[in-house]
Amino acid sequence: MKIFSNPNATLKSKYGQYQIAVLGSIVGVSAEGIADGSAIERYARDMMDVINSFGGNHWAFLGFLHGSALLTKAGETELQRSIEWRAKHGMALGALVIGDTTVQPIVRAQFQRIYDNAGLELGIFTNEEDAIEWLNGKGFES
Repeated sequence: MKIFSNPNATLKSKYGQYQIAVLGSIVGVSAEGIADGSAIERYARDMMDVINSFGGNHWAFLGFLHGSALLTKAGETELQRSIEWRAKHGMALGALVIGDTTVQPIVRAQFQRIYDNAGLELGIFTNEEDAIEWLNGKGFES
């Protein structure tokens, strides 16, 4: 994950199953494992701190999911709330890299449903290069 190894990226949070880094107008998140409601609540609070630093300016989300990166029903509900909050605070779109997940069809369906419900565009990719190229084409630089 080049965004996390880039010396210009600012590592904002690292807690158990996830890391958050900011590079340019892109917020990168690397996550693994099954996430329940309480895990997503912690993650959402960390994301609020990061998002508030953009001061309302537009930014893009770049997520990297690994292993069995699934959401429980409560986790999906909490993430839906978080994504809707982010959309009101400058998040323009999201890109998701799912090439390292073991359950790609389920992950794809969960996240597509969440983004569709929030009215946000989501690109789903199997590798980082394609996701970055897509984000750059949408006007977001890392």
